[in-house]
Amino acid sequence: MTGTFRFLAGYARRNLVQYVLGFAALLATNYAVVRIPALLGDALNLLEGRSALLEGRGAAVLAQARGIAVELMFLAVVVIAVRTLSRVLFFNPGREIEYRLGIDLFERLLGLQRPYFNRHKVGELISVASNDTTSVRLLVGFVGLQVINVAVAIPMHLWQMATTDVALTVWCLVPVAFGAAYMRWTVKRFFTMVRDGMQQLARLSDRVLESYSGVGTIRSHAAEAATLRRFDERNGEYLALQLRISAIRSFGMPVLGFSGLVGAGAVLWAGGNRVIAGELGVGDLATFTALLVSLVSTLTSLAWVVGRGMVATSRVAELLHTPDELPPVQRPLSIDGPPRLEIRGLSFTYEGTTRPAVDGIDASVAPGKTLGIFGKTGSGKTTLVNLLTRVYTPPPGTVFVDGVDVVEASLADLRAGMAVVPQAPFLFSTRLRDNITLADANPRARGKAKPKAEREAPEPDPRLDAVLAAACLQDDIAQLPQGLDTVVGERGVMLSGGQRQRAALARALYRHRPLLVLDDVLAAVDHNTEAKLVAAIRALRSGEGGSAPTTIIVSHRTSVLEHADEILVLDHGRLVERGTHAALLRQRGLYAETHAHQEGQGMDDA
Repeated sequence: MTGTFRFLAGYARRNLVQYVLGFAALLATNYAVVRIPALLGDALNLLEGRSALLEGRGAAVLAQARGIAVELMFLAVVVIAVRTLSRVLFFNPGREIEYRLGIDLFERLLGLQRPYFNRHKVGELISVASNDTTSVRLLVGFVGLQVINVAVAIPMHLWQMATTDVALTVWCLVPVAFGAAYMRWTVKRFFTMVRDGMQQLARLSDRVLESYSGVGTIRSHAAEAATLRRFDERNGEYLALQLRISAIRSFGMPVLGFSGLVGAGAVLWAGGNRVIAGELGVGDLATFTALLVSLVSTLTSLAWVVGRGMVATSRVAELLHTPDELPPVQRPLSIDGPPRLEIRGLSFTYEGTTRPAVDGIDASVAPGKTLGIFGKTGSGKTTLVNLLTRVYTPPPGTVFVDGVDVVEASLADLRAGMAVVPQAPFLFSTRLRDNITLADANPRARGKAKPKAEREAPEPDPRLDAVLAAACLQDDIAQLPQGLDTVVGERGVMLSGGQRQRAALARALYRHRPLLVLDDVLAAVDHNTEAKLVAAIRALRSGEGGSAPTTIIVSHRTSVLEHADEILVLDHGRLVERGTHAALLRQRGLYAETHAHQEGQGMDDA
């Protein structure tokens, strides 16, 4: 709990001036709220002493009543003004904190490594970033207002009540204290159930996202009924829990209200007897009743939002404080030219498994040379690429770039020097042009967005034209409705699998980084297109301006790897063969066998 408040204080510190002014407004509001019942009591006491009007003191009594009326009207205006001001001063910082939390959460998620996302589902993260930040806003806005309001209101109410009559104060507070104790016990149960409810909502969100992402598969297999049934099960669990939470709220809140009514009854019984005995004025009794109702309503308004807000804050703080699994000190790494890449005894086992995905890999790639990685499905090719590119962190002392251990190197510097085309390329739901150039990913281009009219008429880009030709995309672009300015849809749904791969390849070529990593990028293209793309990749060896990138190319097709300076052949995570294309054919091993099979298929297809 202390950590949660410390976390909130870190965000609220910027708005300290607003909170101080809001506190002053709450002081004025509560003074007026407490003062108004006292004035009403004084007015009733004046009316009760109407005999004074008959004794010649009517003018003085009317003047006093007139003063009370004027003060009541003034306080009514004050309450409207300062109560509105206090809400503005507390609610607006809540909105600002929600905004900053959203930015910090997004930045944190971008910085976390792949193992974290393997352990947490997307639906859960979206639930934290959307639902929980809203609850935090309510906590620092509405609940912050109520907490401070209660801290101010209770002493003022008790002071005014004790000033009026100490005995009646005790009579009314005893049942209210029992009701508050019951509410404290109930809120503890409520807190636990709210946490469970948020976790169930996260699982429900993940189920919906998973179904939307796989809607094509669901329809093609006529699995709509089963999908709806699983969704209904999760939704039913969430509904049942929410009904239990509602039951607690429906019973708990009336208990506190009932304790207030018991207190009011005690005040009327004890105070009424004293009024009859002439020991207490009618106005004093009315003042007590009004103050008691105000006190109970203040306590009731606070309890429930606190529970939900505290749970949400703890979940948001937990995500923001998740370690990024990076070394505390990262060495700068400048990749100005094609780097030397070394792999020394690399072994890696995924979390939750016992069998190494890659085991004992050694290799060295000279600057500007090409390393080919070959293997069947499941042989560890993609795992090796993910380790080389730091998608997963390799063991220390196993992967080096220009002599620098990549585990110790700055991750930003490392990735700034490489271009990676993954096996399953991702395209953003924007124009094809923007997917290839990634203009918004350039820090120097941020804050320089061009008007729409200017974006519709882009300047000529010879480099873009060159990479489109190299990636064999020109004919495909000519068939798109708006050419390069066609919005490709979510995950590039407007394009075929081969077109998405070639668009991703064009993106990597456009960046022209000193280290180029291609993970099975030609798997979804036909043989003719493959031949053209292989020729384009080979042309990189001549370099742009005399500087050819150090290239790693992964493929299960031997024809793609013929030009590589060295080829690693993997089988079940282990290095079983290595050499050039010609040398591997002479070894008559796994590579040569696969090459003969693929060449036979190519001849049959022809």
